[in-house]
Amino acid sequence: MAILVRILLWFFWLASVGWLWHAGKLGTATAIALAALSLVVFAWPVSIARRRHDELRYVDMGKEPTSYH
Repeated sequence: MAILVRILLWFFWLASVGWLWHAGKLGTATAIALAALSLVVFAWPVSIARRRHDELRYVDMGKEPTSYH
C-alpha cells in the first residue's frame, strides 16, 4: 500500500474516532484506545515489512580461485 494512502486512511481513522468521541458515541478511554490501535494498524506493520523485504543484502557471487597444478 502506498504511503500516501496509508497516511490518508490514518487521518480518516483519527477524524472518525474524534468525531464519534465528540458526538458522545465513544468514551474517552475507547477513543484513546482506538487512536493507539491506529498506530499499530497503519504504522507498525509497514516498518516491519520494509525492514524484512527492502533491505540490501550482500550475496557473494564470486568463486574461489583455482590452482593451476
